[in-house]
Amino acid sequence: MSTEAVANLPIVPLLLLPFALIFFIIVFPFWGVALGVLGLLLVILRGLNSVFGKGHGPFAGPAAAVYRAFRWVLTFGGFVRLGEQHPASDPVHRA
Repeated sequence: MSTEAVANLPIVPLLLLPFALIFFIIVFPFWGVALGVLGLLLVILRGLNSVFGKGHGPFAGPAAAVYRAFRWVLTFGGFVRLGEQHPASDPVHRA
């Protein structure tokens, strides 16, 4: 490494600080709130589905849609893959 590159190393964290602050102060709390709301809605819909339909009730479709939305938000809009699952092992795709 040249001495100029080594001399510029301490400024890199200062340049990245605004991006880190924006992420942890604005983006991360909204992500957490979205996960909480979707998770609560998913639990409510699954509970209603189990009470009224024994698994294949009137809330099966909405519960599956909320589950897909929850997984999408959990992976930052598909940016992070949580592991490739076979469609047959996914509870949304089970018959």
